[in-house]
Amino acid sequence: MNSWNELFLDEKNRAKVPASEVHKFVLVLEKLFPERPLNLWDLCCGAGRHTVLLAQLGHRIYASDIAPNAVELTRKWLDKVNLKATLAVEDMTVCPWPEVKFHGIVCWGSLPHNTLANIRQTIDMIYQQLIPGGLFLGTVKSTKADSYGQGKLVEPNTFIPVEGKEKGIIHHFTDEAEVRELFQKWELISLVEQVMTYAERGENFLEYNPFPYTNWEILAKKS
Repeated sequence: MNSWNELFLDEKNRAKVPASEVHKFVLVLEKLFPERPLNLWDLCCGAGRHTVLLAQLGHRIYASDIAPNAVELTRKWLDKVNLKATLAVEDMTVCPWPEVKFHGIVCWGSLPHNTLANIRQTIDMIYQQLIPGGLFLGTVKSTKADSYGQGKLVEPNTFIPVEGKEKGIIHHFTDEAEVRELFQKWELISLVEQVMTYAERGENFLEYNPFPYTNWEILAKKS
């Protein structure tokens, strides 16, 4: 059974190119809030691709991940490019800096790796840590995703793969109604289902597929 800490030991599992949506997210925040620097949190930072991007844009950056190896990789990357961020090893349901209020929080590609109860707890925690009018940017896996239903069912729409590189890593899949329920006290600015279909699939497709899976992309404002 793999863990995130083990997965980050292999360079193949370290995403290095930031999502363009994260850069656009900061541009939106800069238009909304005149103060500088902004407080931004890369929740579930992985190997640091978005933490470094956010730091390059000149804001006060915080980053956390449950995997110590991920946080250490992020630290090394920041040191290499002479940038700074406040880092912590912590579960996604907990804010390591409860005294800090954020203008924006990003959780890209990680929120679905939990039970529904913990996803709900994480979203509520994010809401509490944002300033009024602050924004959240994140993704969750759609029930239309190619990998839906693979592995051991542990609760409705939640599976643990029993093979492959993410063996033992929990995956929760979400439909539109559930997304809206999870964010019912937020103002949903944008909710987009990025649907990916594959006309051709080679052998071991899931191991090398370079394209995104079907996700919900969420931009939400604290009411």
